[in-house]
Amino acid sequence: MHISFINPTLGNDYSAMDIAITYLASYVNKKSEHSASIIDLTFHKRHWREYLKTKIEKHKPDLIGFSSNTMYMQYVKTVMEEIKEHYNLPIMVGGHHASIYPEETINIPECDAVYIGDGEIPLLNYLNRVRDNEEPYNTEGIWFKREDQIIRNGGGSFNENLDALPYPDWDLWEDLDRYFYFLGMLYIIGSRGCPYRCSYCDAHGISDAVGGNYFRMRNPKDYAQEMLYHWNKYKNRNLRLLQLFDPVFTIDRTWLEEFCYNYRKLGLAKEIKFSSFARIDNLDEDRLKILAKSGCALLRVGIETGNEYIRSNIYKKPVSNKKITEIAKLCKEYNIALTAFYILGGPGETKKTIKDTIRFADKIKAERSAFFIYKPFTRESIEQIYSLGGKIDKRRWKKANNITFGAAIYTKELTPKEIEHYQKLAYFITFGKRLLSMIRKQGLKYFLHLSIYIYKGLIKNGLNIAYLLIYYHIYGYDNVDK
Repeated sequence: MHISFINPTLGNDYSAMDIAITYLASYVNKKSEHSASIIDLTFHKRHWREYLKTKIEKHKPDLIGFSSNTMYMQYVKTVMEEIKEHYNLPIMVGGHHASIYPEETINIPECDAVYIGDGEIPLLNYLNRVRDNEEPYNTEGIWFKREDQIIRNGGGSFNENLDALPYPDWDLWEDLDRYFYFLGMLYIIGSRGCPYRCSYCDAHGISDAVGGNYFRMRNPKDYAQEMLYHWNKYKNRNLRLLQLFDPVFTIDRTWLEEFCYNYRKLGLAKEIKFSSFARIDNLDEDRLKILAKSGCALLRVGIETGNEYIRSNIYKKPVSNKKITEIAKLCKEYNIALTAFYILGGPGETKKTIKDTIRFADKIKAERSAFFIYKPFTRESIEQIYSLGGKIDKRRWKKANNITFGAAIYTKELTPKEIEHYQKLAYFITFGKRLLSMIRKQGLKYFLHLSIYIYKGLIKNGLNIAYLLIYYHIYGYDNVDK
């Protein structure tokens, strides 16, 4: 049996390769007699149907697989319709959306099966059953259609032993070198899940929907070893940064210290910098010292807002402005760049609270500040919006395909257009100063590199100019301030 996983990125955001389908395809290839491939539409949006046809003819799959979040389901459905109309292949869907909303997903006309929770083991069981001409009854985590019936085989589970999984094979992405050029990063993960329950994040949605322990961490020594493996494999292909995709990388000090020790022992700290996500309340001077001497160039932290009431009471992230200010200062002392993520236009937001955020961002002066637009992903967030006098613009929400642009809610005081106006103001204030500094530092090279980046993205690959401008300044030639 051969399964082709499709990355249906038909929107404009090209900032990430999908770790989930990479793990699934790698698991199938390395742990079974079956085979798997990845069909990525990211750089082929202008002719994605023709590209899809070429790849299906090449791989000759017996089955098509997807793993998707809620926002990208609109693209999943579009590609599913194309596959059913022209190739009539069976289709499986997994990921966050399918795990949280399995009934909705299995009832999509083109969907033949759903896998819930971590997909590696149930997927392999499913492929074995289909290969043996057996229907996958009692295959935990797999729902499937049989004529007019839906067979529901439990609510899935999470893999407890992440160290038993093979390293993801990024060679499955045929456009890997394009990602290296435009982003410069390779995505690596040493944990799954998150122990926190921020109101705007659907992590606790999948945690509640699937049985077992959601937050799990790998052996830190093996994690560092994997990074060495990828670095040796791709260091001559424009790879400039290893991006650790763990949402709470610094939560366990002992684990962090062991990881960093092994990263240094392997010689990686002298070879390649890494970037990681972190929570402010999981950072202190001791952890920053460890990170600084171990090759951490960049920490990406969710500050969310400059208003403590919104952060603690609405977003359920009880971190003080004082703590954030202290950590930002320490990062500068230890030469660790900070990317600060903010959310504009959430439940209960007013003109004052958004101005608080913009002022606070200007105050802490992170090397990069990203201002996302709030999207109502969770049931709790939807309840908050209406209970605080707001509403969701269903037309705008239906079109939403990213967290970067496009407001979709009204608060009691703000319209979507006003929220978008404040986003432009936030970038003007925080990025304007940094832009002038970059031009002074790089001179004509800044304009030369930017022009080449825009040309290759816009003309040769059909990428969106707004994202190209943003991501150049995050990932292009400035991602570690060389």
